Amino acid sequence: MKKILAFLIVALLLVSCAKSPSGEITLPGCFSADADITVGETVYTVCLNRFSEGRWQAEVMSPAAVKGLTFTIEGDTVTPGFKGLSFSFDRDKFPAGSVINIAIRAFDRLAAAPLGVIVGDENLLASGDIDGEAYALTVSKSGIPEHLEYGAMSVSFTRFDVAEEVEE
Repeated sequence: MKKILAFLIVALLLVSCAKSPSGEITLPGCFSADADITVGETVYTVCLNRFSEGRWQAEVMSPAAVKGLTFTIEGDTVTPGFKGLSFSFDRDKFPAGSVINIAIRAFDRLAAAPLGVIVGDENLLASGDIDGEAYALTVSKSGIPEHLEYGAMSVSFTRFDVAEEVEE
């Protein structure tokens, strides 16, 4: 009985010492950003533009093999383009493992609702779960995303400019 009581006291102390959200932020709904997206050992440098919910344009700047590859997303339609060629398909056919698809899906989910954050000395940290994948988002005190860890993907922003919503 004493062991059970001691275990419960230790468990209570550990739970009470865990950090809980101490604030809340909402990510910018529209932005233009440059980011380095790392998956495994490959780093993709991309320019991401979010015009409104479900409206994106992304361009891959590196590696050289895919430099210039673009993706325009308008609601349920994805139009990839490369070297003057393009075609369109339904967004639900977007390859699940596509770096661009994963990044866009994560930001669409994160921008949809306020995020609970832990306030640090230099930045804010939001963490949780999106579609079964754990995420950790570091945001500046002014609300600008700096870094996102999402499943096996890591996104580091080298530029992030908040923009006004663009009409269709």
